[in-house]
Amino acid sequence: MKNAYITIGGLLGDEGKGKITDILCAQNSSTINVRFNGGAQASHTVVTPEGKRHAFRHFGAGTFTKAPTYLSEDFMVNVYAFSKERRELIQKFGIIPISYVNPNSNLTTLWDMYINQAIETLRGEKRHGSCGMGINETVHRSKYEEYRITVMDLLSLEKLHKKLEKIQNEYVPMRLKNKYQITVDELPEMYKKLLKNKENIDMSIFYMQEFLENVQIMGDFILNKFDNVVFEGAQGLLLDQGCEKFWPNVTTSNTGIKNVMKILNNLKFKGNLEIYYISRCYATRHGRGMFPTEVKGKPYKKIVDLTNVPNEFQEGLRFGNLDLDLLTYGINRDLQNLKFPAEINMVFTCFDQLDDNVKYVFNSREKSVSKKQFLSQVSSILKRNIDNLRNMYISEGEKRGKLVKLN
Repeated sequence: MKNAYITIGGLLGDEGKGKITDILCAQNSSTINVRFNGGAQASHTVVTPEGKRHAFRHFGAGTFTKAPTYLSEDFMVNVYAFSKERRELIQKFGIIPISYVNPNSNLTTLWDMYINQAIETLRGEKRHGSCGMGINETVHRSKYEEYRITVMDLLSLEKLHKKLEKIQNEYVPMRLKNKYQITVDELPEMYKKLLKNKENIDMSIFYMQEFLENVQIMGDFILNKFDNVVFEGAQGLLLDQGCEKFWPNVTTSNTGIKNVMKILNNLKFKGNLEIYYISRCYATRHGRGMFPTEVKGKPYKKIVDLTNVPNEFQEGLRFGNLDLDLLTYGINRDLQNLKFPAEINMVFTCFDQLDDNVKYVFNSREKSVSKKQFLSQVSSILKRNIDNLRNMYISEGEKRGKLVKLN
């Protein structure tokens, strides 16, 4: 591995990580794309110069560039989502994606998703804004060795069947009672039926075996076979599991560089490292939770977002003005995990969607400036307040293009 690139969401998600990952993967042929946190709940949209459009969930956003995907130990595998997306890539784009997976990666099960969705439904107006993909439930279940399922468990059908039986018959009632003080029979009728469905085990084994047929099990060493590695972060720094400012509306994973540092350290990395923190020129948030600069509707009339359509659990995408206080807080907090010399970069996407007058917040004060002033002022503020920030870039439009460097 000669070069390592990391894309990280600077705020609350939906910043444009997919587009920047796609751009970085397109620069070189000997490239592998790593998903290193979260799971299939993170959707990253890519639009190629030819207009091909896809929201990547279980495959790297560099897939259109023919970069293979590596699912690291800290990525939670969802075999059901994997199967659906793989079929879509083959049927719609004629792409047979190449995938590697770490043997210790944890698997999300149907029961994790059903519990997640049922509890969110019961919360009503007090829901956390979860996407319903069972990420937190997967993390919790995986703490118990007798209920944890990893990629390696898929190699033994007998062992796998026993674990799935124990999850359905033992773990689910225990989890509901201990955490939520409820029984399966007290859940909404739909989820009661889903959790008790006798076909869950056979269906899970089918998808797990199909997953096994379409991936190659590899450790982190596979990364050293490529000149360039693009690490694709999921969600934003303010949704990191350790970000107390936004608790409890955070995710159960490390959304910054922490997991990547572990991988690079294990590989004794000595190459060139570049980190790209990403934000739209305004702020967005999916799901419930604090959003200090939120506005009603969209802050700029040119904003178009074809990916983030409202859904049952996360509802609609929320918008706000760019908050430089939170952006600098999140990035500086994340850089405390840096263990290698690195070039620190900042990328602002969606610059073309701004109006002539742009608003942002700094030192808890809202400012209104022209687009030209916006770039110069934001650049100056960030370079003063983010440790070792080297380059500032902007990106315009949906399609893959070049990052425009600001002087």
